[in-house]
Amino acid sequence: MTLYEWIKNEIDSEGYSSDCRLPDHADLGQDALDKWVPGAYESLLMRSTYSIRRHAIQNYLLARKVRAQAMRPSDKNQAKEEAALEKTGALAVVDPVISFLHAMHTDKNVLRREGLRLACETRKRELVKVGIALLGMWGNKDGGEDLEVLLTLARHEEFTFYCAPAVRSLMGAEKVNDHLLPLADKLDGWGKTAILYELNYDPALKDPDTGVQPASDYLLRRGCKNRLGADVNANICATKGGLMPKLKEISDSEELPDKELYTGICEIMWGLTEFGGVYDSINDYKYGHDTRNLFKQLVETRPGLAELDPRGPEIIERMR
Repeated sequence: MTLYEWIKNEIDSEGYSSDCRLPDHADLGQDALDKWVPGAYESLLMRSTYSIRRHAIQNYLLARKVRAQAMRPSDKNQAKEEAALEKTGALAVVDPVISFLHAMHTDKNVLRREGLRLACETRKRELVKVGIALLGMWGNKDGGEDLEVLLTLARHEEFTFYCAPAVRSLMGAEKVNDHLLPLADKLDGWGKTAILYELNYDPALKDPDTGVQPASDYLLRRGCKNRLGADVNANICATKGGLMPKLKEISDSEELPDKELYTGICEIMWGLTEFGGVYDSINDYKYGHDTRNLFKQLVETRPGLAELDPRGPEIIERMR
């Protein structure tokens, strides 16, 4: 069974996918102490200073193998391509390989076809990841089958890191929220984090009637909640969600915010006050000082907020 078929079978009636080990897990050669959860490998490497660069000649030769199989499909070319891709981590090669394929002026239709084959018909995760990247660059811009493949694979957090930017590339920044926002609620690990970095937070996308920017509003309400810890997404939720302006808006209003919004804000504040960890705290947030004061003032002067979420006083204590 291909990985694409396996993931489709794992998606339940509500659109959630199991994040259990992929069928090719044994190929990773991990020992008993290795506990990589889906999506963690790429996400943590991208947040570190670890070098993932390879020599340009290696990437060039790899691009030639991909091009050869795309242009002249055969068992021989396929075996060479897949053997080369399996030896490398997709994270290190997808960008340079795509750059070389661009420079080689390869027919985009054959690259799309090869992307679909790698994404849907192979049984190794690194091959699927390269296929995702090819689809994001050369897939059909009207969505259809290509978009469905990307959104299906994205439901397993091992692949969301690659699918989220591929969807943005394929559908364009103006439409990306329509496809990624519904998906974000189906994920609660590194895949959700990957989606938050690909959403479009352009103020021009505000609803003309309500003035709400959908992606920013999502970050404030539900963006920070995940199984990894509130501190993982706290800074991007505060920054792109507009935490400080929203606190100012609440402060200027006589009405209390709704429960979901205030609970989401408390989740962000909880994450920002996880001091001493590896993620950005409120001290790293651009408006950290004003946010501390506004939140403290709200909690101390609006007793009704405690009925929405009781964590306010504890968060203030954590900020001391």
